[in-house]
Amino acid sequence: MFKSFQHDDVFVVSCGNKIGGKVLYWANLYFYRNIMVDSGCSHTAKELRSFLLERNLKPEALLITHYHEDHIGGASVLELPVYAGEKTIPLLENPPEIPDYRKIVWGQPEGVSAKTIEGRMNFGEVEVLTIETPGHSFDHVCFLIDDKLFMGDLVGSRKPIICMREENYLEVIQSLEKILKLDFRYAYGGALILSKEEVEENLRYLLELKAKVNELYSSGLEVEEIVERLFGKPPQKVLLMENVSGKEWARENLVRSLIELN
Repeated sequence: MFKSFQHDDVFVVSCGNKIGGKVLYWANLYFYRNIMVDSGCSHTAKELRSFLLERNLKPEALLITHYHEDHIGGASVLELPVYAGEKTIPLLENPPEIPDYRKIVWGQPEGVSAKTIEGRMNFGEVEVLTIETPGHSFDHVCFLIDDKLFMGDLVGSRKPIICMREENYLEVIQSLEKILKLDFRYAYGGALILSKEEVEENLRYLLELKAKVNELYSSGLEVEEIVERLFGKPPQKVLLMENVSGKEWARENLVRSLIELN
């Protein structure tokens, strides 16, 4: 299923798979000038191809921010040159097997060949600056085009209380500090669109959360106790996600990823 709208001069497409008649999680992909960023999930891949034909959208290149299935799933059915960071390419060619619950929501992606995107590249008259931004995943990159930052899942929530097991929020903080040195008006993410000021607010939240976590950890509290102290009454959706994912998504993951061991 798709829904689309214009934000500034970026064309936004949100895609998602209906489960029980409802899309549980939407993922954004973007069209700006002659560039497409990310490609949604496998469940909507054929629909995406038809959507591009119907709208007469003919981007010169598809840029991928990271290897997760909700960002690479449509790439294999599009007749477009695909570009990604050097660390992402092996996972695009041979996507790892994902857990069953993620297959239901997004689908297992198929492999696709890609070219390495360099620090600065030109696609016609469009210059793309690629910035390495690990944290959400080890291979994550962002793309700056004009005054627009395409940030993948660097910011997945304004005030996160849950994250994936593989995420490293100390690295997320460093990556946010890096991109905030750039000149952009809006940041276009997999789940939300933020102004630069809102990205700054997200960084402040994470810095404050990191300080609280480390103060409690230094006082002798275990991770589970810190979770209870800081996130003891989460929304029902968070509890459901922890249960369904076998805690691949969990509050404990976020706390652990913020603890400074040195």
